[in-house]
Amino acid sequence: MPTIPAIRVPADFEHEFRGASRSAAEVAANLARTSKAFVVEIDRWPRVRHRLSASAFQTLAILEGAGEPLAAHVIAEQLLVSSASMTSLLDTLQRRGLVERHPHPDDRRKILIHLTDEAHGIVNEMLPVIHAVITAAVADLTEPERERLIRAMTTIWSRLGEIAGQPIPTPKTRRKRRGVAH
Repeated sequence: MPTIPAIRVPADFEHEFRGASRSAAEVAANLARTSKAFVVEIDRWPRVRHRLSASAFQTLAILEGAGEPLAAHVIAEQLLVSSASMTSLLDTLQRRGLVERHPHPDDRRKILIHLTDEAHGIVNEMLPVIHAVITAAVADLTEPERERLIRAMTTIWSRLGEIAGQPIPTPKTRRKRRGVAH
């Protein structure tokens, strides 16, 4: 299988964007591309085999992983979706016979979401496939390389968290690229 070349930015990148880092831009571009490809491939299997969107399968996996029925807002928080989106998703899953809504045994105001036997079967079938895809994707990395990658991504994640709380910096004027007419 041919190796996909890394995304590279032009040699004059740092001239065009004063204060920017060429290698940082390349890291970001390659990380984003790889992340998207990972998600697409992981989501492909439930979509092809069971016509489930990524969010629908993730909902089933969250419920299965919890080992007990959950309130809709708990699932929505884990999926990072609004309550309206969660309601729509649960309506679809219920119509397909994959979840059921039942009153909470101790609080009549609450509704709990239960997986059906069919949904348990789908999750039990798909999770090993997804983990096989993940394992195959990183098969060429040694354990130390995997650990370094985890540490690097954790460092980036932490730094993004710090940056998120800061005001947007004043942009520096973008220079014209050398030899390129604008």
